[in-house]
Amino acid sequence: MTNKSCLTTIKQKYSTLTSVEKKIADYILSESQAVISMPIADFAKEACVVKSAVIRCCKTLGFDGYSELKLALAMELSKNKQLGFVPYIDKNDGVKDIFEKVFSANVKTLHDTAADVDIASVERIVELIDSANVIYIYGIGTSAVIASDFQYRLTQVGYTAVCFTDVPSMKVSTLNIKKGDLAFGVSNSGKTIATNDALALAKEMGAKTACITSFPDSLITKTCDESIVISSDEIQYPIEAISSRIAQISALDAIIISLSAKHYEEAVERSKKTKEFVDRGRYITK
Repeated sequence: MTNKSCLTTIKQKYSTLTSVEKKIADYILSESQAVISMPIADFAKEACVVKSAVIRCCKTLGFDGYSELKLALAMELSKNKQLGFVPYIDKNDGVKDIFEKVFSANVKTLHDTAADVDIASVERIVELIDSANVIYIYGIGTSAVIASDFQYRLTQVGYTAVCFTDVPSMKVSTLNIKKGDLAFGVSNSGKTIATNDALALAKEMGAKTACITSFPDSLITKTCDESIVISSDEIQYPIEAISSRIAQISALDAIIISLSAKHYEEAVERSKKTKEFVDRGRYITK
């Protein structure tokens, strides 16, 4: 039984599809429920393509054929219904409707990512961080907050990490990167030029590279040695990267906890000291 997500995979790979494959993908996205029970001949006719193009598109999306794609689609739609996922926000929605839609979208993204993420790659990233002399973290725009949070949490558990969230600093920082360091990029789209440039320059300097993104075939995954890919079927918000941001934070938190578990006694002691510092600060007055 397949565990692949059909609609999520289409959205992740859409920009890399051919014009004919995009016609097929568009039909699946718009007529998802009907496709489940549709023979391939009927599908090809409705999508205005030939049957061989449908099969090729299925393989491009990572499925063995049309039957496997339909099975994955049926399972995904059933799961979406169970999770209460609705892929759009209507302008007439009230606060209660929006609240429920946003939360159900976040739950779905967390669920899909936990099921689909390449754990072996995550494990390798944990090892790269643990063995790195310095971790350089890059992210701009909506990714800047996640990059900064990751840097802070790494510092909390005893690693030397620095974060850069503006273009000039990102490029200048690569002059200091050495072999034995790690450059880590945060980019939801995987296309952010400044982040990709910094990672490429870091690689030229001999550093290992890793990233977190929502698109498996994006430039950033091709640039980096290791990648974490979030399975995000984004709800149609007026702003980008909502549910994927929740999953990115969760994935990076899992990395922090994994690093803490590797050095459990030290992590417990650092946590204790951090709490003491914070408590002591409560009584400082001017």
